[in-house]
Amino acid sequence: MPPGPAAALGAALLLLLLASESAHIPEAQAAPRLPGLRGGQAGPPGEGVHRGAVQPGGGPGSVRERPRDELPDQCFPDPCDKEGTQVCQDLMGNFYCQCRDGWVGRLCNRDVNECSQENGSCSQICYNKPGSFQCGCYSGYALSLDGRTCHDLDECTDTGACGEAQCQNLPGSYSCLCEEGYAFSSQEKSCRDVDECAEGRCEQACVNSPGSYTCHCNGRGGLKLSRDMNTCEDILPCVPFNVAKSVKSLYLGRMFSGSPVIRLRFKRLQPTRLVAEFDFRTFDPEGVLFFAGGHRDSTWIVLGLRAGRLELQLRYQGVGRVTSSGPIINHGSWQTISVEELERNLVIKVNKDAVMKIAVAGDLFQLDRGLYHLNLTVGGVPFKEKDLVQPMNPRLDGCLRSWHWLDGEDTTVQETVKVNVKMQCFSLTERGSFFPGSGFAFYSLDYARTSPDVGTETTWEVEAVARIRPAADTGMLLALVGDDQAVALSVALVDYHSTKKLKKQLVVLAVESVTLILMEIKVCDGQEHVVTVSVNKDEATLEVDGTKGQSEVSAAGLQERLAVLGRHLQGSVRTFVGGLPDVPVTSAPVTAFYRGCMTLEVNRKLLDLDEATYKHSDITAHSCPPAEPAA
Repeated sequence: MPPGPAAALGAALLLLLLASESAHIPEAQAAPRLPGLRGGQAGPPGEGVHRGAVQPGGGPGSVRERPRDELPDQCFPDPCDKEGTQVCQDLMGNFYCQCRDGWVGRLCNRDVNECSQENGSCSQICYNKPGSFQCGCYSGYALSLDGRTCHDLDECTDTGACGEAQCQNLPGSYSCLCEEGYAFSSQEKSCRDVDECAEGRCEQACVNSPGSYTCHCNGRGGLKLSRDMNTCEDILPCVPFNVAKSVKSLYLGRMFSGSPVIRLRFKRLQPTRLVAEFDFRTFDPEGVLFFAGGHRDSTWIVLGLRAGRLELQLRYQGVGRVTSSGPIINHGSWQTISVEELERNLVIKVNKDAVMKIAVAGDLFQLDRGLYHLNLTVGGVPFKEKDLVQPMNPRLDGCLRSWHWLDGEDTTVQETVKVNVKMQCFSLTERGSFFPGSGFAFYSLDYARTSPDVGTETTWEVEAVARIRPAADTGMLLALVGDDQAVALSVALVDYHSTKKLKKQLVVLAVESVTLILMEIKVCDGQEHVVTVSVNKDEATLEVDGTKGQSEVSAAGLQERLAVLGRHLQGSVRTFVGGLPDVPVTSAPVTAFYRGCMTLEVNRKLLDLDEATYKHSDITAHSCPPAEPAA
C-alpha cells in the first residue's frame, strides 16, 4: 500500500533532521576510526550518513538525494592542520585528515608527547617537539649513534682542562687533583698551598709550610702534641724512676753557686780539738766536703775530692799545704770518713783506715774576745774558690749521713734537713746526671776553629755522644742557641713524625726548626741508649745504638741547612743541655725539658755539669736514681 500523506511528510522530516545533525556531529563522534589510522580521523567514503543531501524547501515528496558528483570538494579550502596533516581526503560531503607521525586529532592539530611514555626510550633526557621528539644527554655525556643512549665524555683528553694539576675523569664530569695540602685554583689552572694555620687547626702554635703544617705545644710548660697532631696533652713519664729520698741524708750539691749548704759556728771557753765523722757517697770526682777554721787569711783546713781521691788543703800562719792520698772513693758506695786533731797532727781515715797524717803548727779554734771560735761549712767554702791553696771546683754532687761535728753538738742540722726535701739525697743512686724535667744547664763552648792547613779559613764541627736513660718520650737533649735566641742546632726526643703525622718515638736532629735526620728509638724500655751526632760543613749523621738515621731533606736542602748552621757558629752560641731557654715554641721541633739520666760528650770532651756556666739546682750533676722495676 502506498504511503499516505502523513507518512510521506514524516519521512521527509526524518531526512531533514538527519542532514541537520550530520552537520553538527562532535569531532569525537564524527566517524569511527579506520584501522591503522592515527587519532580520531573520519571514516572512508561510503560509511556514515553523509551519502547525500536534502534539498532545502519543498513540501511532501520534495526530499531527494544529491548526486555525488555535484557535492563540493570538502578539502578545498583545506580544513586540516598543515603541519600535522599528511593529506586531506574528500569524503563527498565530509573530509578525512590523514595525520603525520606525532600528530592526532580530527584536524591533525594536536601534537603527540612521545616523552610521556617511558621517556621516549631516551636513556637520559627526552625533548618533545611538535610532531616529534629528540633525546639529549646531561653535561659531560654525548649522544651515541643510536640517538637514544648516552656515553661519558673524557674531559681529561683536553690537556688544558686542569693545567698543572692532575686530571681525573669522572662519570659525566672530571676533577682536578692536587697533592695533600694543596687546592686547585680554577682561575690559575694550578695547585696552590692551603694555609692550614688560617683554618685554626692547631690548639696552640701553628707553622704553615708548602703542602703541610705543623702544630707546636708549649714544651716548657710540660705539653706535647696529642695523637691527633693538633691538640696538646701533658708530657707524662713512661718509665718511673725511684726518686725516693732519705730524711737522714744531706745533699751537698744543692747550691750551684758553690756556696756551702750548711754553716755552723762553734764557740768554746776552752781550746777544743776538731773531731768530724760522717758516711759519704758520691760519683763526683771533684768538690769540697767541708771547711773548718777561721777567716780566709787565718788558720783553716778544707777536705775535698780531686780525681776521686781525698785532698786536704791547710793554711797555718799564712803557709799553705796540699796533701792527697788514699783510695779512689767516687764509686757510689757508702764509706765512713773521719777527721781528727791529735797532738798537733790531723789524721784522716777512710773506713777506719788512716790515709793521711799531717803535722800542723797551730789550732783550728781561734781565740777571740775570751772565746775560742771555729767556723765549719759543709759543701763549700766561705770565700771564693780561687783563694784556696790550690783552686778546685767546690761543687760536689755527694751525700752525707750519720754525721757528727764536734761530738754531735749540731742537732739543728738534722732538723733542718727533715723539713727541706731539696736538702735530702736520693735513697738509691747510679752513675749519670739526672734531669727532672724542669731545668737545663748551659756552657759557653766554641765550635769554630782556624785550620792551620788551609791558612785563615775557619772550619767547624759538632760531635756529640749522649748516653741516655729517658723517663719520658719528649725532651731536649742538646741545643746550640745564638744570641738572637735562634736554635741553631738541636738533638731531641720526639714522639711523632712531623711529616707523616704519625706517633713514633724518635730522636731528631734539626737545624733551626727543620728536621735533617731522624731515627726511631725505644724510649720507654728503661734501658740506656747511645745517641751519636756528627755535623760539619759537608755532612750530618745521626746514630742511635749504632744504627744510622734516615735523612728528611734532599741533598740540596741539607747543604742549605748546613750553611745556615755554619753562619750561626761563626758568632756566639751557648750549648744547652736538657732544655732550652725561653725561645719561641716554633723555633725547634721540641722545646720540652728532658727527663731522665744522661751523660754527654761534646767534641770528644765529657761535659761535667759542675763546670757549666749555669745549672738548674734540681739537676744532679753526677748521680741518677735508678728506674723502678717493672710491675
